[in-house]
Amino acid sequence: MKVVTEVETGFTSGQLQQAIQQFTEWNDESSAALTKDLLAKQAAGELTLAFCGHFSAGKSSMINALCGTKVLPSGPVPTSANVVTIRNGSPRASIHRAGGGTESSLNVTTQELAEYCRNGGEYSSIDVWEDIPWLGKHGVLMDTPGVDSTDDGHRKATHSALHMADVVFYVMDYNHVQSESNLMFAKSLSDWGKPLYLIVNQIDKHRDDELSLTSYLSDVNKAFEQWKVQYSGLMCISLKEHEHPYNQWADLKSLLSALLENRDTLLEYSVACSLRHVTESHAEQFIRSHQEEKDALLEEIGGEEAIHALQIRVQEQENKWNEAREYPDTLASDLRKEADALLGNANLMPADVRDLALSWLESRKSGFKVGFLFSAGKTEEEKNRRLELFVNRLKQQMSSQVDFHLRTLWREMVERTAAWDDAWEQALDNVLPSLNEEMLIRSTDTQAVLSGEYVLNYCKRLAEDIKAGYRRAVAELAERLRTAAADKNTVRLAELERQHAELLAQSAASARHAALQQAEAARTRAAAALAPPHTPLTPGLLPEVREPAALPQAAA
Repeated sequence: MKVVTEVETGFTSGQLQQAIQQFTEWNDESSAALTKDLLAKQAAGELTLAFCGHFSAGKSSMINALCGTKVLPSGPVPTSANVVTIRNGSPRASIHRAGGGTESSLNVTTQELAEYCRNGGEYSSIDVWEDIPWLGKHGVLMDTPGVDSTDDGHRKATHSALHMADVVFYVMDYNHVQSESNLMFAKSLSDWGKPLYLIVNQIDKHRDDELSLTSYLSDVNKAFEQWKVQYSGLMCISLKEHEHPYNQWADLKSLLSALLENRDTLLEYSVACSLRHVTESHAEQFIRSHQEEKDALLEEIGGEEAIHALQIRVQEQENKWNEAREYPDTLASDLRKEADALLGNANLMPADVRDLALSWLESRKSGFKVGFLFSAGKTEEEKNRRLELFVNRLKQQMSSQVDFHLRTLWREMVERTAAWDDAWEQALDNVLPSLNEEMLIRSTDTQAVLSGEYVLNYCKRLAEDIKAGYRRAVAELAERLRTAAADKNTVRLAELERQHAELLAQSAASARHAALQQAEAARTRAAAALAPPHTPLTPGLLPEVREPAALPQAAA
């Protein structure tokens, strides 16, 4: 199932620093600390590939295989609550203790690592370096605690891992892919919005004589779709039988390398995802902090119905206020839309007007002459006559097609907010475009050959020029109308605000309840504003993952 992920543009460390400052002002040190982690992550420029899964799913063995050596202890380690990060470098390990509000580190050899992992509850995280060239300088593998444990430390560790992960791989045992716990946890991973790949491990357990792989994968895809899990690809892996026809081990390694090549963009997207998650969690916690007080207020008021009735009245009043506040802009917009439609339908150049245009254009051509005796005077008179005929007829067309209807529209719009008088009439007259010879000449082309096609194009240009003048006039009228409506609206808005205040004052408990909800809504908006908006990911950034049934060896 291919999905469109999203990526941020123009996301800077300044936004993270602003979020840290805001969380600190809100006395949310936890969110501030999480955002500081993101700032450090962004500065390090590392792309973290996180592997999640059940204890028995084989994720640690898979990570060891990817590393080319046994870095992590394989098999279930029930007490481990560690998040383990693996980087390329000289072999060593650093174990971080957390307790008493301070953190200390212990450097150990990779051979000693297994023992410390068994006592994971004593440690917050483990960093491991091993010779893994394909990770390069900026690639990080992350192993998370098994998701099937009820240990609170595991839950917190996994949450921390997702916060810092850039791409998530969810490893599942072949026989338990559609278990409710797998589907539920995959859904929680999907909700983070980060690129998610599903891995069906131990595909060597599949038996084609019992069920075709196509049917098996179809059932798997349907199950995850029903849970609304969005993922970027599904792969089948066998660590036991490397030559298994459905094994996509080589594809997995290629996928990891391709993801590292897109490190910068994926890192930027991931940090933004995590910041959004932090802001959402902050808003949720802020709302939860008021729940006890809101419950007590509801009990005092008499339940949801009593407060609901008052809220309806308050909402109706707020709707009236919003409509009144927006009315000046709405009125001006309506005028522009109606006038634009009017101009779109106006025919300023019927056939007889085009004929007069042709006659006038002919009189402007070099060599135009009337009569033999006293021809100069007669020619000038003929030119003026043709100009006058053209102008007068075009003015008539403008009057019937535009002026009359625009005058009616203007009066209708004015009377929505004010009494009609001569001043409004004069305002229209002052801005209506006037037709003159200069405007006619402006649309001519002195280099063109006079022809039927040229006359049509000339009339089209002239009509567009005239309509542009009308649109400029309408823009001036719309602004005048908006200003008049806004001035009149001031009294109306003040009265609505007074009525709204009276409704809120009818019940102190209701007012307090409403205030809490408003504060929660405001905090939710303010928190959301700390994170950048979504924009679509450039197509092809996430490598395409083929299902094994589509592979040549699987089809054989």
